Amino acid sequence: MIYGYNPAPKPAHKRGRKKRGNHTAITSAVREEVDRRASEHTGYVVCERCGVSRPALWFEKAHLINASQYGSGSEPWNIANLCGPRSETGTCHQFADDTAVGREWKLHKRDELIEYYFRGSGREWWKGD
Repeated sequence: MIYGYNPAPKPAHKRGRKKRGNHTAITSAVREEVDRRASEHTGYVVCERCGVSRPALWFEKAHLINASQYGSGSEPWNIANLCGPRSETGTCHQFADDTAVGREWKLHKRDELIEYYFRGSGREWWKGD
């Protein structure tokens, strides 16, 4: 049979490494922890950059190490609560992603959060998955 339908067999092995989307997706446990952390001092959710408080819909969860750089969504020290496009103060999320000062802020914030979760009071709150 020269021109017949002859599909190749599927490989029997499984993927060795997770797809990026599975690794970088922000888990519900991390979302809850970031909201708890962002409301720790005031009792209501605030932007972790500018400190403005708005309804929760106005905030976005931002990767401090970008998802495109394989930043994890299952670690609360890699996620920050930032103003989204609905905010009247501008978008802190866009500032953090698109400016050199913002990218520097993200690295500093991540170091601060690592300190909070590994040596500070965040150890009580985050036990991991």
